[in-house]
Amino acid sequence: MLLGSGSWVTRSFDQYTVVWLLVSSVIGGVVGASIKFIFDDVLSPRLGSRRETRRTIRKYTTPLIRSAEALERRINIMIRNESKRWFDTDDYFRLSTLYIFGEYFAWIRILERTFGFVPYESRKRGREFNFRLNGPFRALTSHAYFHGIDPDIIDANSVPRLMLTAIGEGMTSGDGTPMTFTEFLGNYADDARLRRWFADLETFLSGVHKNNAIRWDRLIAAGATLRFLIRFLDPRGTLVPTRDASSLDKLAHPEVKRRIESEAGRPRT
Repeated sequence: MLLGSGSWVTRSFDQYTVVWLLVSSVIGGVVGASIKFIFDDVLSPRLGSRRETRRTIRKYTTPLIRSAEALERRINIMIRNESKRWFDTDDYFRLSTLYIFGEYFAWIRILERTFGFVPYESRKRGREFNFRLNGPFRALTSHAYFHGIDPDIIDANSVPRLMLTAIGEGMTSGDGTPMTFTEFLGNYADDARLRRWFADLETFLSGVHKNNAIRWDRLIAAGATLRFLIRFLDPRGTLVPTRDASSLDKLAHPEVKRRIESEAGRPRT
């Protein structure tokens, strides 16, 4: 009986061992296939997208910073010398100001087209980059900084968002970079469509003065958001000197100042 029982136990153990080996093989195959799927079809594309995002940002960082810096400086000049009305009285100042705005909008349009194929918004830093990049649009076109004011008045003292996009498209050369100042001068003189795309911005800038508190604050806000973008892209001041946003003490609306200062830190994501 003992020998018989031992044989039964041995046979049962051998049988269950074979079963477990088969089950383990199946489970191992499933797990292995799952790991391969996750890496090949999920993780690998995401890692590739992140690398592509970083390469794209690096490619455009320097020209974007220089363009943003040039536009912020011009805005600060306009604010500090508001009484001289150079935009209305000096043809060179007016055209060079329009060009500096146009060059920045061109870089934004170029980036929008490039990042249209990269899921950069899936990352926190990508969302912040997008937030900073669109800061001047938010300042010049939206109601974001103004509450408790007649919306019609706010709209009358803003620039249509898509007209700024049209400026960016019109300012882009065939090689995918912003046109030079010489090209701009020739095209602006000869092309009625380009002048039309700039018309709303030109009217807005001509009306920026202390007596028009909304336009005044919009322009200061645009300069501040440019400084925040520069700080985001160049936090150590490698390409341009690090400094705070200018002219916030000149804002007419305390609420606008509070909102701009709240944006100096990282935005909510």
